[in-house]
Amino acid sequence: MAHAETSLQEFLERSDTAPPQRILYPIFGTHDDFTFETALNIADGVGGELLVLDLLTGDATRSSETTSVGRKLLQARLDETHTADAHLIVEETDTPLKTAINVAQQRHVQLAVLDEHTPELFGEGLRGDAADRMRKKASCDVVSVTYSRADSGISSVLVPIAEGTHSALGVVVGGALAMGADAPVDLFHVSETKDETAVARASTLFETARSRLPEAVTVDTWHLEAPDVAEAIINESAHYNVTVMGKPTQSRLREFVTGSVTAAVTDESENAVLTVQRDGGDEGFGFERN
Repeated sequence: MAHAETSLQEFLERSDTAPPQRILYPIFGTHDDFTFETALNIADGVGGELLVLDLLTGDATRSSETTSVGRKLLQARLDETHTADAHLIVEETDTPLKTAINVAQQRHVQLAVLDEHTPELFGEGLRGDAADRMRKKASCDVVSVTYSRADSGISSVLVPIAEGTHSALGVVVGGALAMGADAPVDLFHVSETKDETAVARASTLFETARSRLPEAVTVDTWHLEAPDVAEAIINESAHYNVTVMGKPTQSRLREFVTGSVTAAVTDESENAVLTVQRDGGDEGFGFERN
């Protein structure tokens, strides 16, 4: 893997005639190694370009005596097994999330990978969190990583699929992660009752999902009948390193009252959970550029 370091201004001014898929990993002071590995493997999986944006705030100043978190990550974790190009951008800023959004906008990022170190926003319960803000303002797809398992490797990926708006992106992200980590991906659908209609629906979902992935991805499918969809996914997720799910599409008020499958899995799963949300634009994240 080739990598280079540059200033934000230099990178924004760089001209690209045919940019690859761009995956942005912003570092807001602190970071999670697993999230970096996730972003790196996703970039590898689609032959894309990883942008590591190290945002220095407050007392964290850039100097010859300061080694940025991003630089340490790249120096320690890049090796010949990774194929994507990586760029480190180190930037001092008082508005880290705004800066990350600006970079995503101006460099046509297709996918941003965020984790629990992303700054919280005032009133985010009503107006959306940082991932919502990134998706809406930067017009890019977003992955939010919740990491709870002690071990760090990625040897198996579970993708529960449904008919929601963001489910298709979950398939693509899960496939890209599996490709980059050289791991299989299991497509999993749960029906409360496994009647003829449910079986036909599951078959269509699996067929559509498989068509979104390259042949090189090792895929298996599983249709399970269970009365509680969330509980079934939580139980199954214990056998995988990563579970990839679409963001709930119901209203925030309804989600608060009734809960959501994604929220339950994120809170109770023993492994890492990636929650994805699609921007809805024409040039979203995928294996082939539009």
